[in-house]
Amino acid sequence: MKAMTRFRITKITRLASASLLLAASAVLAQEPEPILDRPTRLSDPAPMLPMTPAPVLDTITLFPDAAEAMSLEPAIDKHPWKFVLHGTATATYDSNIFISHENEEADFIFTIAPGVAIGRGEFRDELASLGSYETRFNPERSDVADAENYIFVHYVPSVTLFADNTGENTFDNDLTLAGKYEWKRLTIGLKARFQTMNLPDVDLGERVERHLFTGALTSKYDYSPKTSFELNFYDYVRDYAGDRVDSVEYRGQAWMNYQVRPKITLGLGFAYGYVDLSRGPSQSYEQVSARLRYRATEKIRFDISAGVEFRDIRGFSNETNGLFSAGVTYSPFDGTSVFLQGFRRTITSASASPANYEVTGIEGQIRQRFSRRFYVVLASGYQHVSYDYFNSSTERSDDIFYIHPSVGMDVTTWLSCEVGAEFRRNDSTSIKNDFSETTVYLQFNAFF
Repeated sequence: MKAMTRFRITKITRLASASLLLAASAVLAQEPEPILDRPTRLSDPAPMLPMTPAPVLDTITLFPDAAEAMSLEPAIDKHPWKFVLHGTATATYDSNIFISHENEEADFIFTIAPGVAIGRGEFRDELASLGSYETRFNPERSDVADAENYIFVHYVPSVTLFADNTGENTFDNDLTLAGKYEWKRLTIGLKARFQTMNLPDVDLGERVERHLFTGALTSKYDYSPKTSFELNFYDYVRDYAGDRVDSVEYRGQAWMNYQVRPKITLGLGFAYGYVDLSRGPSQSYEQVSARLRYRATEKIRFDISAGVEFRDIRGFSNETNGLFSAGVTYSPFDGTSVFLQGFRRTITSASASPANYEVTGIEGQIRQRFSRRFYVVLASGYQHVSYDYFNSSTERSDDIFYIHPSVGMDVTTWLSCEVGAEFRRNDSTSIKNDFSETTVYLQFNAFF
């Protein structure tokens, strides 16, 4: 109990310190840079789509520049302050809301989520990286110049109602502070995001309420036309309801980049991380990585990163793990986009302590536009998850597969709709975690 109390006091202190740091950064920079997330995965779903997240936590730096600015508004408003209203309304049928192995419970789920963003500078493009309809259906709008300096606050409250399982009704919050400021050679980026949600968790094998906080402070210095340096700091907080393993993770990361040719950039990076758990031993790790960014043509680009991780589970063992990410984006025709990626990561488990899992996966997505107003998307992926329980002989491995087709349409300049379905299956050696699930949804999106 004392350890749990110290852990929660540490989290509260850390959150308060992070808030003061971010607020101070915003004041000093006034218009502080985007933390560029990689393309949204179904394992990290948009808040309004009640899909089952696969057990992949780290999504910030898989491809540090893979989500270039995606314009939601082609006309540039020169007024320094912006006020953006948007919202979604979603109706979903879910065949297995608790991702149970047996005694599956189906239900109809209704979600209403208005949103508001206010800030200075042209930040509309950044709203796309938070998981909007436009990100999934308008990838061809990404070939635009980098957004100007900006800072904004974005808030999305949401109400989720279940037709039968009313005890699962929730009111959730999604609050983001983001900014960018660029000097002649130095660029500073800031992002802090706090979310509450009630979703199925494949790692835990059940539906669970959780609080998530993600913070990032990034910097890039252009030493010369060909050489640049990056220094980044990240913070992740996972706080689950009930008797689960909560965690606070800190990571510092440094990169040296060199442009060997106009279209080829090589990088060498080092990262140090520390994970504090609500129960069980803490963990630390060091990562050494190399990456290649190749812009072959205007239509095709490659992002490849590979390295090794040395992880220390205090009092139990030292491990050496491989890690990699490789992605290609291809736009062969106007209105057509293809994205394919593979990855491998090691993540702490919330189901037991000490326990980690290593996830290796591949995901792909094809997007096609028709008649300027209609969009078709087909996404699919596979992940193999291998667990390591350090203080027991328990064994577990998961094989997760999903396929997600969807169709979208621009109804008006400010209203769009989307119809989609997803089938997900987990073949797990742990019977509790073995499940299949089908969801079908209709979603309306308004963006003013």
